[in-house]
Amino acid sequence: MTSGRSSKIAVIGSGLMGSALARAFAAVGHEVAVWNRTPSKAQAVGGGTLAFEELREAITGRDLVVVSLSNYAAFSEVFSSKDVVAALAGTTLVQLTSGSPADARNALEWATAHGVDYLDAAILAYPAFVATDYATVFYAGSRAVFDRHLGTLQAVAKNSVYVDEKIGSAATLDCAILEAYYGGTLAVLHAAAMCKAEGLDPKAFFAQKNSFLGLISVTADAAQDMVARDDFTGEQCSLNTHVAAIEHIVRLSQDARISTRFPRELLENYRRAVGAGLGAQELPAVFRTLGKD
Repeated sequence: MTSGRSSKIAVIGSGLMGSALARAFAAVGHEVAVWNRTPSKAQAVGGGTLAFEELREAITGRDLVVVSLSNYAAFSEVFSSKDVVAALAGTTLVQLTSGSPADARNALEWATAHGVDYLDAAILAYPAFVATDYATVFYAGSRAVFDRHLGTLQAVAKNSVYVDEKIGSAATLDCAILEAYYGGTLAVLHAAAMCKAEGLDPKAFFAQKNSFLGLISVTADAAQDMVARDDFTGEQCSLNTHVAAIEHIVRLSQDARISTRFPRELLENYRRAVGAGLGAQELPAVFRTLGKD
């Protein structure tokens, strides 16, 4: 583990996230090189970092090369030249570019072919939250490589979580959490729109935040156990009853002349489970019908 000593780090990509990462590393005393395809952006990072115009020079002799680009295609393009690849020898590449598990697997294959240690990572935070208690970073890859650099990586997020040896696991967990976030947020906003359309101040709905978040929490806990046991029987509330409730939401949306797209999509998924003969089971039984379209 590199905790307790200064590391030489290169941060590739000087967007909002890349800049925040570079400044976080520099703030705790690491020597940080920054590079961006637009040199002026690298020069603007500041915070004690050193901007380079040549990528090869930026990454030469670094303990860690942290990549934060727009996508994996940009990574492949930037790291395509032989002199850049040669400069990576003896370093560890940490990929913080957002992507899919397939992207992570392809990047690991590339890194292995070039003799580069590789960690795939996903950051669950806005740039402003980097280096705060609100930041979490998930890592996948070699546990030994992760442990060796953990002390350095915690400059970005104290909550640096090792997920699994499977290289796509960090991206998978990130996408799963984001789906819950985006889906939940859309549901909250549609609910507020229903209230407004019916003449009820949305503040009345938002004031009940703890009520619906509590229901989600209880259901998630129940679903975890049911999915693990592959048993969705219970005596709380049948899927048939939940479908009837969603039908009321669709009708309200129709009557109020607001978008019915989201509640109809919900209804379609829940009805599909009922059609599969799961109507008498608990709500998490929908899990059984999500394996394929």
